[in-house]
Amino acid sequence: MSTQTLVRFNVQNVKYATPDSSGVYGAFAAYGTAIKMALQADSAVKKIFGDGRRICAIVNEKSKTGTLATNNINDDYEVAMGRKIRTSKGLAEIKQIKNVEHVMYFETCGVGADGTYPIAKTMLYGVTSLRPAESFDQNTDDINESSFETSLEISGVKMKASDGTTIYKDDKGNEVVVWQMTLTPDDPDYETFGTAVVFPQMPVA
Repeated sequence: MSTQTLVRFNVQNVKYATPDSSGVYGAFAAYGTAIKMALQADSAVKKIFGDGRRICAIVNEKSKTGTLATNNINDDYEVAMGRKIRTSKGLAEIKQIKNVEHVMYFETCGVGADGTYPIAKTMLYGVTSLRPAESFDQNTDDINESSFETSLEISGVKMKASDGTTIYKDDKGNEVVVWQMTLTPDDPDYETFGTAVVFPQMPVA
């Protein structure tokens, strides 16, 4: 029986993984310390009317968007995203001309109804990002630490069937798009989740 989580807090252990030229994902690389991960759905509802009344409503959910706030910018991540390049003299920012889809991982803390502190592990799929916003301030007698915000778009991946290769379709023939997957200590494979990219698939019937 799973334990109910009463409170969710913190964000930690942010990592990312990118595919090679053949589409195979490599190991996760640590991003750095995080301050915030904010996620929201890019969705709307279209209401259809006929005979003077609403006859149906169609949900149009296009993606999820997000903001990752961190204590510093990860230069290796920026290089992998095509926004920086290492030159013979140093690190250069360049015009971004490619949009690299990748997987992002993070953890959140919680307080369970039984008094325990479970860690939830989450993977975001089909992630692309924009150049982070930078701001450096000095307007008090104390040190003004900076934070950096990176805008994310999560386009998701298609759910695989139980065989792990074919695309899953529900009983009406619809494909299922997965934005993110979260595991808690009660889920199978929790211990190893986050060591490598895992794509969602349906269980064997």
